[in-house]
Amino acid sequence: MRFIFDTDESFSFETLRAVGYTAYGGADIGEVLATAKRITPGDPESWYREWRALADRIAGIADHCAASGHAVSASGAYLRASNYYRVAEFYLRDDPENDPRVADTSSRATETFRAAPEIQARWARVPIPYEGIELEGYYLNVSGDEPGPTLLAHGGYDSTVEEMFFAVGEAARRYGWNCLIFEGPGQGAALRQNKLLFRPDWEAVVTPAVDVAINLRGVDPERIALLGMSMGGYLAPRAAAFEHRIAACIAYDGVFNMAAALPKPQGNDGDSTESAAALDSLIARRTEQPSSLRWLLSNALWTTGVTTGRELIDEFSKYDISGVADQITCPTLVCEAENDQFFAGQPAQLYEALRCPKTFLTFTAAEGAEEHCHEGALTLFHQRMFDWLDDTLRT
Repeated sequence: MRFIFDTDESFSFETLRAVGYTAYGGADIGEVLATAKRITPGDPESWYREWRALADRIAGIADHCAASGHAVSASGAYLRASNYYRVAEFYLRDDPENDPRVADTSSRATETFRAAPEIQARWARVPIPYEGIELEGYYLNVSGDEPGPTLLAHGGYDSTVEEMFFAVGEAARRYGWNCLIFEGPGQGAALRQNKLLFRPDWEAVVTPAVDVAINLRGVDPERIALLGMSMGGYLAPRAAAFEHRIAACIAYDGVFNMAAALPKPQGNDGDSTESAAALDSLIARRTEQPSSLRWLLSNALWTTGVTTGRELIDEFSKYDISGVADQITCPTLVCEAENDQFFAGQPAQLYEALRCPKTFLTFTAAEGAEEHCHEGALTLFHQRMFDWLDDTLRT
């Protein structure tokens, strides 16, 4: 579906993604609609300007409420501001290392999230040791001292750990699940502050997270599930193939091979030299491309450290689950969006490659859930996903 921006698929999708977090306190519909009306389609500067202004305004409300002793009001405003700062920073990708707005806006998203009294009361910051640094994590304990089922959740190609609160963390609380949300290389602060790039062997990230999780209060080490969102639909299954302490895995949504999502020249018969040359041309002229392609390429250069089309193809080709899918032994849920504009057909490929107990769920346009990761229909996704988890690990 196109939401607000009829002529810009990417702006439409990201606005739907932002407003979808209304269900978990990350947005207010009227604020989003009013802001979107002031944005020029295809203009990332107007996108940044309007979302940043909204985020600053809501953060100011949050500060006033906090100073006045209104904790509930402060929490609501801080959480909305955090999401709006994330959205504001989203398209600042053409030169992220030298654009001071990237570090400033992303740090504001983190600061406002942590300032929310609700977060301070329920979620504990949990550092995850990783190759000499600490990855960011937050833990929610709902089972107290009793061992309970626990969901570990991370994002994908553009996620932050704070966004995972809205994407799945708050839903976990409502469904009675302990939850550890975290981020790895190529994501959030790991990328922005520690300059860590994506890596295809994601078990190197998940295993330290599991090491931490099994020692957290309330975690039943026999009932740990792992969810990966978006590109995480490759990363999480990849980790589960090697980290067998994972008792259930959710590919939200399934990804089989990242290279298959790269743009290909018309009439290309599989010639990699031609594909690399076409990508070189797109990279050089990416600011002239539609918003989605411009962002995809710029974000790829930043998060993987490549500079050429050949390097990009080679790097993305490493993110291929085909060689290890048969090593996944835990029950796995593969989700599919009917009109996924990024990974069409890939969830089915992942599902077919699995040899473990497996379930396939398609979310449709008739349900309003057809967009990538079912943005705009999160309550439906959470109902089906947590019901599957309950049936798989709680009984």
